[in-house]
Amino acid sequence: MMRSVSMAVAAALLILVALPAVAGDDWPQFRGENRDGISPETGLLDAWPESGPKEVWRVPLGEGYSGVSVVGDRLYTMYAGKEGEKEVEFIAAFDAASGKEIWKTVVGDKLDTEFGNGPRSTPTVDGDMLFSVGSYGHVIAVAAKDGKEKWKVALKDLVGADQPTWGYSGSIAIEDGIVFVEAGGKEGKSFVALKRSNGEMAWSIGDGRGQTGYNSPISVSMGGERRFVYIAGGKLRAVNAEGKEVWAYEWPRGETHASPLFIAPDRIFASGVGEIGAKMIRVREDAEGLEVDDVWASRFMRNHFSSSVVHDGYIYGFDNATLKCISLEDGKMAWGKRGLGKGSMILADGHLMVLSDRGKLMLIEASPEGFKQKGGFQALSDKDVNWTAPSLSKGRLYLRNHQEMVSFNVKG
Repeated sequence: MMRSVSMAVAAALLILVALPAVAGDDWPQFRGENRDGISPETGLLDAWPESGPKEVWRVPLGEGYSGVSVVGDRLYTMYAGKEGEKEVEFIAAFDAASGKEIWKTVVGDKLDTEFGNGPRSTPTVDGDMLFSVGSYGHVIAVAAKDGKEKWKVALKDLVGADQPTWGYSGSIAIEDGIVFVEAGGKEGKSFVALKRSNGEMAWSIGDGRGQTGYNSPISVSMGGERRFVYIAGGKLRAVNAEGKEVWAYEWPRGETHASPLFIAPDRIFASGVGEIGAKMIRVREDAEGLEVDDVWASRFMRNHFSSSVVHDGYIYGFDNATLKCISLEDGKMAWGKRGLGKGSMILADGHLMVLSDRGKLMLIEASPEGFKQKGGFQALSDKDVNWTAPSLSKGRLYLRNHQEMVSFNVKG
């Protein structure tokens, strides 16, 4: 079935272009440089010993689901702890070589829920500054050097946002001096764009329903411009850095926590839990207008909290508690593997680095020929919640849960 969106465009042909090439080996934001869960690093171990790769360090860490961002010789994440007698959430920097904490800055109050406590958002590193969101909707910008607060905005005060049940969970995307964050505000303020320099609102967008989700936007190059692509208010949407909604596609209401994936040159993959399943769409732009078409749909790739990755014509992801490999072209399954729980993963050097929710870390060959495990060991406690995806930078793999953070050397 075809869904069309009429749009006045310039007479010149507009084309979709791929994301810019990854520069360097940092992991500066949620899901890496291009927010796709893929590292450009090569020369990594293609098999692990029974005990796993060499552990570099392991340090205690407070509660939270925040991922680990890496730039240069520093790590950045968020966690919950005490400031005096008060339970709060921190954004913090650590030394990549030793795991030693360098600084920490209070973001807001600690969130407690029956399914896990502490912050959810992963810090975004942009130049000399760090941006993130506390569980209660405090958007903060701090200096990467020393953690000094530059500005902080409470979404509740800014747009009248209601606290989402499980806390603010989206990770900030940044383009052209715009800090793009899901706010959940009413009257067209579902998402807000804040000025990087001072936190003032540049523009807002949304359908006015004030519903806050739990997925993070991606930032891609489409139609000759940079755009944010995200899911909110029953729509899969694209908006440019000036705040103009370019297209919107009907998306089932329900739980969609995983981020969309951009497949160059013209496709978007998205997936949600339950009956939502997965869809592949194609966006066509030319002098005649714009169309968003269905490519395929599948009820058998239902990403929960973990987003999928793409490699050599196949999508790898968790269909609830089953790790699957499906075709990029038609969504048909190449293989599936049960028994890993609900895991998360990244892709590097032709392999999946998979962390099960029970704390087991596995190296799996990214191949449609079948499930081929090249190593696996207990990296984190199976008695904790292990829902945070790994991060990789300069041959070091970083994991964390509610109790600790650990680094492994995976360089060949």
